[in-house]
Amino acid sequence: MKTALLGRNFLLAIVPLLVLLLSPVAWAGASGTITLYTSESLDQVSEMAQDFEQLHPGVKVEIFRSGTGPVIAKLQAEMEAGEIQADVIWFADIAFFDYLAREDLLLPLDIHVADLPEHFRYAGGRYHEVRQIFNVIAYNTRRWRGEPPTSWKDMLHPNIRGRIAMASPLYSGAAFSTLGTLVNIPEFGWSYFEQLQEHGVVIERSNGVLAQKLASGEYAMVSVVDFMIRNLKNQGSPVEHIWPDEGAILIPTPVAVLKTSRNPGAATAFVEYLLSERGQRLFVKQGYIPVRPNMGVPPGTPDLERLQIAPTDSEYIQEHREELKTTWEERFES
Repeated sequence: MKTALLGRNFLLAIVPLLVLLLSPVAWAGASGTITLYTSESLDQVSEMAQDFEQLHPGVKVEIFRSGTGPVIAKLQAEMEAGEIQADVIWFADIAFFDYLAREDLLLPLDIHVADLPEHFRYAGGRYHEVRQIFNVIAYNTRRWRGEPPTSWKDMLHPNIRGRIAMASPLYSGAAFSTLGTLVNIPEFGWSYFEQLQEHGVVIERSNGVLAQKLASGEYAMVSVVDFMIRNLKNQGSPVEHIWPDEGAILIPTPVAVLKTSRNPGAATAFVEYLLSERGQRLFVKQGYIPVRPNMGVPPGTPDLERLQIAPTDSEYIQEHREELKTTWEERFES
């Protein structure tokens, strides 16, 4: 019995390595098709995929893009059916990546990036951060009167009642991380969101919609991801974003290769590309803050050395995942 168990454990450990080593990718360069499930902005991720395909002409990247919630739901349904279609996953819910790592569903990647900060390499290389985004306060400079806002609580200012908005945590991973972070801070809790509701907050489906409606002046202030506002401002829109005194919400959006991938070599090459100098510089061009230092930052980025980040407890969010979603839906979207 003991010998049989040792043999089974050996096979479980060696099979993923053999798949990678014996695949055509490992011997002849990346080739074939990989499927990416992502919540990233489609324009940006498509540009990334096309640039990767230029480096690896034998590879085709197929993209399924939706909000983090729908992406996870699709992946869970495929997991239950035993028919996972994704090779690479990339979305804004680190707690779910933690779960996948604990279940041993992610392929450990031996990616050598000398200057990648260790805290962006998770679970022994099973998933990685490839660029940084934050949920912040943004405002329309023509609709906001007075001194620039400084706090999350400025969304409750009487002069903008009924002209504030945020994304749905049921759809947006960034909004869900923001909900889980602020609910877990005593100064805010559920009462903060109840005050927003009383103040006439509008719940939009996505950050992209929020950013566009802020730029048009439909909203005076929104909770939104930072890069969208920087890009709109740089294009001439009357928008600005601030890092609240209580801290911006760092939104982890890791990328990983699933152990069930039918093309682990090409999938790994895609992750390597995202962390390469070429990939990191394209992130900066797209308005993102890179994870590798000395790659530059987008115009309008605040001083990162002084950046205040609100404490996010991923274990709390994972433990209370269903409670957070159910409570939100019952109170704010029923």
